[in-house]
Amino acid sequence: MVKRPLFFYGWIIVASCAVLMMMHAGVMYSYGVFFKYLVADFGWSRAATSGVYSLFMFTHGVSSVVMGWLVDRFGPASVMLFCGVIAGLGLVLTSQVSALWQLYVTYGLVVGVGLGAHYPTCTATTVRWFVERRGLALGIVTSGVGLGTLLLIPAVEYLIVASSWSTAYFVLGIASWAIMILAALFLRRAPGDVARRSPGMAGPDMPPAVISEAGISLKMAARYRPLWMLCATFFLFNFCLQMVMVHLVNYATDIGIASLIAATFISIIGVGGFIGRLSMGTASDRIGSHNALIICCTILTVTLVFLIFTSELWMFYLFAIVFGFAYGGEVPQLPVLVGRFFGMRAVAALVGTVVFGATIGGALGAWAAGRIFDVTQSYQMAFTIAAVASLATMIITVMLKKAKAVTAGPA
Repeated sequence: MVKRPLFFYGWIIVASCAVLMMMHAGVMYSYGVFFKYLVADFGWSRAATSGVYSLFMFTHGVSSVVMGWLVDRFGPASVMLFCGVIAGLGLVLTSQVSALWQLYVTYGLVVGVGLGAHYPTCTATTVRWFVERRGLALGIVTSGVGLGTLLLIPAVEYLIVASSWSTAYFVLGIASWAIMILAALFLRRAPGDVARRSPGMAGPDMPPAVISEAGISLKMAARYRPLWMLCATFFLFNFCLQMVMVHLVNYATDIGIASLIAATFISIIGVGGFIGRLSMGTASDRIGSHNALIICCTILTVTLVFLIFTSELWMFYLFAIVFGFAYGGEVPQLPVLVGRFFGMRAVAALVGTVVFGATIGGALGAWAAGRIFDVTQSYQMAFTIAAVASLATMIITVMLKKAKAVTAGPA
């Protein structure tokens, strides 16, 4: 008989990680709101301004691999404290830029490093704390992304309109320091192989759940096809996502929609993402992460085809809520699939590796859309390419379902 604890600390982990993901999303996706103000003040091309975000995505991806490796070895709290300090510093420095190369350094490099730890740290730590209700826990954690886009994007737009883009970045930097550092202090290592009771197990006579660190290393996982299929899936998914998140406000204002209204589209995507993360995170406990991911990829393809023909205000809102659901629903599936294929031994490093692949896709998507606009003065070709890429994502995801787990034996 094992006495059930009065309170399971895993839920504190969930709350802290959700707050961290909220700030991560608010900082990252607010760039689409800052975009036109930067172009207007400095006269940069859209390709050059998109390039800043592309460098950010690349740096973010490299940082995700490194920080995931560090989390596996030194625990989540120290890594997140370091990254919280770096992210806030990068944003404060960004508020003072006066040349394009400075923005590449402060936002593209410094903020990219600072935000690199968030997703692998938060999802891997949550996966390790939970056996039962893992999908629900991940859904709550990643729903922080939806809250970030819902709450912080309008706040950023308001600050820019009321004062300036420089003030908005400075305030965002101070807020990042305060919130990220505080949330990081509550992070703890999972109990590991120590037997403990997991929430959601029925009955006092049930044996305690054991979190196993069994699995394979990153080096060994690289020898197997599922890792590269996961990288390809999230590369293409994020290619489509960042095209939309960086350029949707631009597209809407180009056709005559006011900037304050256009900024709400990103918030509505956040609402859809919040719903998608909770519902598809919970659903994955019942239907499996593969099936949940296939559903999200299918919805993504349909919404991107719809975006090609979107021109009315109601169409933008419909697109935003459904697209957000698809985008949000795929996020909790990544760490579960990594754990299923490769085990828990190097889960943070493996999640970071897949995130790196995703950020390369996002960097390419954000830059490509800006470049296509500069050449054609339209986003139609960019959104068509995104629709085709999302169809390829769905096909790879279906193929991934047939792949077998490779969790035996250390490297």
